[in-house]
Amino acid sequence: MSAAATVVLCINAVIGVLNLFLLLALARRLTGGEHAGHGHGGEAAVTVPENRLADGSPVPEFRVTTREDGTLTAADLTGATAVGFFSTTCRPCREQAPGFARVAASLPGGRAGAVAVITGSGPVAEDLVKLLSPVARVVVESDAENDPTLLPDISLTSEAFGIVRWPSYIEVGADGRVANRDSSTELFADSAPQTV
Repeated sequence: MSAAATVVLCINAVIGVLNLFLLLALARRLTGGEHAGHGHGGEAAVTVPENRLADGSPVPEFRVTTREDGTLTAADLTGATAVGFFSTTCRPCREQAPGFARVAASLPGGRAGAVAVITGSGPVAEDLVKLLSPVARVVVESDAENDPTLLPDISLTSEAFGIVRWPSYIEVGADGRVANRDSSTELFADSAPQTV
């Protein structure tokens, strides 16, 4: 093979690799990156995967430690329970958290009727905890990472509820089954957008 042919093959390989990186970057941007959600503000809505736990599914066993209420298991979800999943790196999560807090405050049974799961750490996580703790039992997943005595038997988000996008909202019925799941940004559309 001539030197010119080798150079042409190398250039084609480099261009192919660059195209792959550009395609992956575009896909990540279109799906919202690590914590995907629907389009927000003036952005077009993006189709993202559905959370894996379907309506009617029984809530799998899990065991986690909440910030103020001790251990929480699937058996503790008695009566109808609203479960909200928030990520510190997700702008719609921070904007919808006040709406979730208002809805949770109006649920029968007080704080026992709502659970908020926060993925991430730092000041945003602490702001979300401050907002949601008065109206819901709050689980901060990074707490388990930082304190080995709090390690969950099963991660509340990814394993038990099959969450693949944030924010997500699930209603657990009195029978311990998922009665309604909704990840749309319209769920708390009446809440004024705020950054926590």
